[in-house]
Amino acid sequence: MDIKQLKIAATQEDGSTSVLVILMMIVLVSLGYFAIASANSNIKLSNNALEWSKKYYRLDGEAEEFAARVDELLFNAQLLTNEYFDTEQYLEFTHPDLPLSMHMLITEGYQEAWDKEFFLEQTTDTIFYFYADKELSKLAGAYPDAVVSCLRDGDYVLGIICDITLSHEESLDYHLNVSLTVNSYTTYRYAHMDGDISAKRYKVTEWSQWQNLPMDEGTQLWDGNIILP
Repeated sequence: MDIKQLKIAATQEDGSTSVLVILMMIVLVSLGYFAIASANSNIKLSNNALEWSKKYYRLDGEAEEFAARVDELLFNAQLLTNEYFDTEQYLEFTHPDLPLSMHMLITEGYQEAWDKEFFLEQTTDTIFYFYADKELSKLAGAYPDAVVSCLRDGDYVLGIICDITLSHEESLDYHLNVSLTVNSYTTYRYAHMDGDISAKRYKVTEWSQWQNLPMDEGTQLWDGNIILP
């Protein structure tokens, strides 16, 4: 191989090396770009998660305050129920709070009952739910958006559910739904008598966060009319 051929071979090797270096630089730059883009996405996701957590726990704290207020009112209902039986108000001819038909039915039932203690025990929840309904009406003062739903049979209240939707004051599209079902007095009392001190006067039936989702301008909503082909 003469000198001219050696020069040509060396030039070809230099060109190959340059191409290889350029390709390596392109690969490294691309990897660096993807690493930076991935890190930037992670930062955005982390910030979104942080904001979500702040909003959620802000509403969660407000929901805990709402539940505490409900529990306070139910405690008052329990005290009024205890007072009704401890002072034997069921023996009076009339009662300042109870509907006359309910009070007279309890009075007559007690007088005719063979096992009077059992009769009073069976009447406990009737009195408690009556006072619970009355006490929970006070929620409207501090929580005007709260809804207290009662299952009724005439003058008798058979069950109570307290619902509220809390909205974040800075993000009105961010909400927390809370639903509390009132436990009967006997259920709560027997649970504590059995050593279950964690039993509450209410049961949480819903505690869920939700957001208003923006609607695309091009989204078409169904008007409810079925068009046959």
